[in-house]
Amino acid sequence: MIRTAFRTRLPALLPLLLLGAVQAQVSAPAVTAARAAGVYPRAAAPGETAWIFGLKGVAPEGNLNVGGQTTGYRLDPASGWLAFQVPKAAAGGPQTLTLRGAPQNLRLNVLTVPTGTDALIYVRPDAAKTVQAEYTRRLQALAETCTKSCPAEVQTVLKSLGAQPSPALTPITAPVKGQSVTPGLAARVTVPPTLAARAPLVNLTTLKAANLPQLLNPAARPPTAPTDSICSALAGTVPTAGLPLGQVLTLLELIFAGDLQTDPTRVGWPNQAKEPPHAKTPPATVLGRLLNFKGGSGKGVTIHILDTASPTEDPFTYSGQYYNVPFADRPHHGRAIGEIAQAVAPGAAVQYRQVCDKDGTCATLKTVQALCAVAAEARRGGRHVVNLSVGGPNPTRGLELALREVAALGVPTAASYGNRDDCARLVAGDRCNHYPADWTRTFEFGLAVNLASRSLRPTMLFSVAGWDIAGGQLATYNRGVGNPGILSEAPSVQAPGEFWLGGYPYFGTSFAAPVVSGVLANWMSCQPGVPLLPLTNTPGQPPLAASVVNACP
Repeated sequence: MIRTAFRTRLPALLPLLLLGAVQAQVSAPAVTAARAAGVYPRAAAPGETAWIFGLKGVAPEGNLNVGGQTTGYRLDPASGWLAFQVPKAAAGGPQTLTLRGAPQNLRLNVLTVPTGTDALIYVRPDAAKTVQAEYTRRLQALAETCTKSCPAEVQTVLKSLGAQPSPALTPITAPVKGQSVTPGLAARVTVPPTLAARAPLVNLTTLKAANLPQLLNPAARPPTAPTDSICSALAGTVPTAGLPLGQVLTLLELIFAGDLQTDPTRVGWPNQAKEPPHAKTPPATVLGRLLNFKGGSGKGVTIHILDTASPTEDPFTYSGQYYNVPFADRPHHGRAIGEIAQAVAPGAAVQYRQVCDKDGTCATLKTVQALCAVAAEARRGGRHVVNLSVGGPNPTRGLELALREVAALGVPTAASYGNRDDCARLVAGDRCNHYPADWTRTFEFGLAVNLASRSLRPTMLFSVAGWDIAGGQLATYNRGVGNPGILSEAPSVQAPGEFWLGGYPYFGTSFAAPVVSGVLANWMSCQPGVPLLPLTNTPGQPPLAASVVNACP
């Protein structure tokens, strides 16, 4: 599932891993290992067991930190690995593991997904036959070599996976030929090239000759192969059937290194914050007052809303309170986002692509497929913008690859930054993640521009925070505001995120993102490339420059 930005407005209290020293037991004998240290599995949910392998000089039991949360560890005699349980309150997404005597680069992706979430796999087209033919044999081969060197729980997972049939594979989209990229500034964002068939990095012989610690050893692990277009991949689902999802994801990637990648099938959800300002005022009027917005066009541009709405319905409802106004069963999320985007760019076409259910649960594969559909439209021509007012703490590979695919075709994305509720119950030292917004800087391209003593580069993925329409500054409902010691990636831009539609208030970073989507559509209707939208955080200063907002007549 993918998380969006619907949260309640909170009072003005707001504003991969972090390390804290842990006392080791000096009197106990130390664990020794010759291999480079690493973590297995690479992802795990709160309450699940994970291990650190390859350490030397570390006490066989003690405490370590997962982000800012402390948990105990102990030596697993069979493997020599240090076992620990992921804290129940661990922050989601990539978190640093801190342990005295351990390297500073140990990280664990803490999975925050519903119980029963299965594994989604993406397979290179030229490797599909191999994956299906050797799926069971590779798992069984690794299980055999793992018998004397792995923790008992890992052996159990391998045996259970090896007893399953190989997953059925279906194309994410129809095969895409040519993979042509729109020329110009936006095309400088690179997308992985299409590859010819080549020898696999791991095969049955490799698995029979190497044990799990050797496959996991960062120093010995072969580099990940370049990835084909995600839209030309085949996808399948591997039922976890009560097995730890993080182990399933990690093991499948190890046995088919470079040919298969994994994600959870669900990764996030939609996001949601006296007398309310600008009550029941149309969005275009509010933006005119706040940004000197004179009315846009967006003609010739399509804004794709990937959210809870389909072209015919939006079943999502939400109850809460905005300032002193309580409300119940407020209708829609995606549809409201489309209306805000169209208020900014009334001449743009809005296309709804439903990737989230009525309860706000969003599907990884549906989101990837929707982005691939956008990529296919972009190849046929026209100008396009994507709005993703969704997100969650776990980075998903399919989503990132699909976003790079559309970016390479000149299609920018406005993504919600995430709300303060995303950081609820976290403690100092935890990292509060929100993807895809937190990838914004990896989507930068082109030459740097010096602006107000800062060196800035344009991006194809805008991380949009909410701007308080009453206070004229970063809104208190934004992620990380008022949470001292919590680590968060900074947004790339702010926009007003509080509007009234149909007598209901809509507020949060979900509703700031479509303002930027509309601004992008206006710009692209008469200007090349994408505009430079710096993060403006001077109180009282509009968050978006009038020269950009009104760039086109």
